[in-house]
Amino acid sequence: MGKVALVSLVLGAAGLAYLDALVRERFDAHVWQLPARVYARPVELYEGRVLSREDMLKLLDLMRYRRDSRASTPGSYAVQGSSLLLHTRGFSDSDGGEKAERIRLSLSGGQIRSLEAGGDRLARLEPLQIGSIHPQHAEDRVLVPLDKVPPLLVDMLIATEDQAFYDHHGISLRGLARAMLANIKAGRLVQGGSTLTQQLVKNFWLTSERTLSRKLLEMPMAMLLELHYSKEQILEAYLNEVYLGQDGARAIHGMGLGAQFLFGRPLEELEPHHLATLVALLKGPSWYDPRRHPERSLDRRNTVLKVAMDEGALSKADYDKYSNRSLEVVPRGASALYAFPAFIDLVRRQLARDYPPEVLSDEGLRIHSTLDVLAQLAAEGALRDHLNRRDPDESKKLNGAVVVVAPAQGDVLALVSNRSSREAGFNRALDAQRPIGSLAKPAVVLSAVSQPKQWSLATQVEDGPVQVTLPNGTTWSPQNFDNQSRGAMPVVDVLTYSRNQGTARLGLDVGLDRVADTMKTLGVTRNIPLYPSILLGSLELTPFEVAMMYQPLSTGGFSTRLRSITDVLDKEAKPLARYPVNTDEVVDAGPAFLTQWAMQQVVEKGTGRAARASLPEALKVAGKTGTSNDFRDAWFAGFSANHLAVVWVGRDDNRNAGITGSSGALPVWAQLMGKLPQRSLSQTPPAGVEWVWMNPDGRRTSAEGCSDARRYPMLEVSIPQESDGCGKVKETGKGIKGWFKGLFD
Repeated sequence: MGKVALVSLVLGAAGLAYLDALVRERFDAHVWQLPARVYARPVELYEGRVLSREDMLKLLDLMRYRRDSRASTPGSYAVQGSSLLLHTRGFSDSDGGEKAERIRLSLSGGQIRSLEAGGDRLARLEPLQIGSIHPQHAEDRVLVPLDKVPPLLVDMLIATEDQAFYDHHGISLRGLARAMLANIKAGRLVQGGSTLTQQLVKNFWLTSERTLSRKLLEMPMAMLLELHYSKEQILEAYLNEVYLGQDGARAIHGMGLGAQFLFGRPLEELEPHHLATLVALLKGPSWYDPRRHPERSLDRRNTVLKVAMDEGALSKADYDKYSNRSLEVVPRGASALYAFPAFIDLVRRQLARDYPPEVLSDEGLRIHSTLDVLAQLAAEGALRDHLNRRDPDESKKLNGAVVVVAPAQGDVLALVSNRSSREAGFNRALDAQRPIGSLAKPAVVLSAVSQPKQWSLATQVEDGPVQVTLPNGTTWSPQNFDNQSRGAMPVVDVLTYSRNQGTARLGLDVGLDRVADTMKTLGVTRNIPLYPSILLGSLELTPFEVAMMYQPLSTGGFSTRLRSITDVLDKEAKPLARYPVNTDEVVDAGPAFLTQWAMQQVVEKGTGRAARASLPEALKVAGKTGTSNDFRDAWFAGFSANHLAVVWVGRDDNRNAGITGSSGALPVWAQLMGKLPQRSLSQTPPAGVEWVWMNPDGRRTSAEGCSDARRYPMLEVSIPQESDGCGKVKETGKGIKGWFKGLFD
């Protein structure tokens, strides 16, 4: 008998030692799954910024700023006449961050008229979390240290779940006795009498099964936990571990994420009735789900408020006030975490090149993205508004995609892949390969002016019938959109008015291989078949690939890889990786300037001229319309000095959409660009390019005021020696001799 007792004692001691090691190893490591979190760039506000009052209020709603007549706490705002008073949330980032402060701004006429921010004329709102990356059926949480937890939440938790928390050593004998009586009466296990410490043990180490074996493990582990760790450590772990419900495949853990999931706001900004709702969920996250069972949840929430009042944590006046408030949960999917699925898809793809899935899903990385929330909202609104006008009942099945880029940095500022932009699914911006139509024509012009001894923008090209016999014996004979031929016209007009026959003739003379090489130089990575049809856009690209191709055109010949991420931090906010701007000059400055100027004429007086009504009169922008065969695809790609935007509109089934680039895509681009702060394209030519008045024949120089003379930017080597003799023509571009001669003419 003594041997049996000794063996039992040894086994019991060994078991306790094992449990003790298990408890300490997991608790010390705090091994929680922490998915990577993706943040937009901070929103910059400054005097003169293009921003309507309506869009500012939309932004504040998305960022879950609450309306408060005094803007008394961070995350609140007040409408005071024509001004908005904002109490910003503080944040830290790689640029040092900002402290929480009150700012006042006045908006009228579609822009910020004045801004006061502690003496500054610039304010930054905190980066908005726009997504998280986690594996299927994974836990998600936002870690909150105990000193950042509202004290009232702790008081409510203890009053409701474990009033003896600060007195027991892991288990409550009174609670166990009460649970035992209830179980005996029910004839089954209906209560556990668990303390907060036991609940933490169950959530952290064990399962939710109501079995005697689990209970027998739970009790000594709770006591061991209390032996090694303080009440504050246990409480902090509980608040971050507790399960609060399910969001599809994502398990919501911890009060920090629960606050965002239910109310769209940080935990520290919640009011008493919100905190009570979180505590109410502990009784049963599914049973008391405020979205699925609002009446049941409201009743349980008010019970929590009542217990908090009875225990002295809440005054009678506050109980009366907050028990009469509604639940105020945000609709499922209304959070910014679900707002931009197409952009998050791009971030995932770019991150996958550098990080394995397990690192992204559980190491708590902080991903700073290039998303500009205001640009994103403008792009979404422009596409939605236009498609709702053209296809209000969706009978035409029109859809679209938009890509917005800061060309100099290569930052992707916005990405829209659906007229219903919040819906995830097929990413048209990244995956819809469609014929680009006349968007190919700037590459033809660039190929030509890159051979300046043969072509300039003034060179005459015959816009007439073209016939090419293909290897299979068929004839390629393109037609102009208006089915008319206009005869000889300068290269710039061929592009301005998107003449198919003129472009085909120019491209064939330049050479298909040269045009294909130019497209590759601009950034096209797909195979380009050397068929004449590539000159008019038979090549199929995605909207994102078009943005890549147009980016060097927008920067004067400098190629920058498009990026959606600026840097990656670890969970302690220490830098792990930066995604720097890498720029290479791929097109000489002269030909790039000429092509860009020719694209400006498209917007000034050509197929894109309708955009001028939406843009400031003095703003210089460039672009190109595109329409594929049978009106299946409508494109517009264009840029200012600081924004490049590509728009595609069409049908997913590739049928006739009944639209052109001018009617189907240009209105989206114009509305979008009109809502963003813009800078004009430079009109100062680079070295080696001069402004020259040319005779209409394109072979002789002329002078201002001469009949039909036109002014062009020209590479010096392209400037003809011969003049038409009209006016006083100053020789330019002929080196030192020409310069001296010009002084004395």
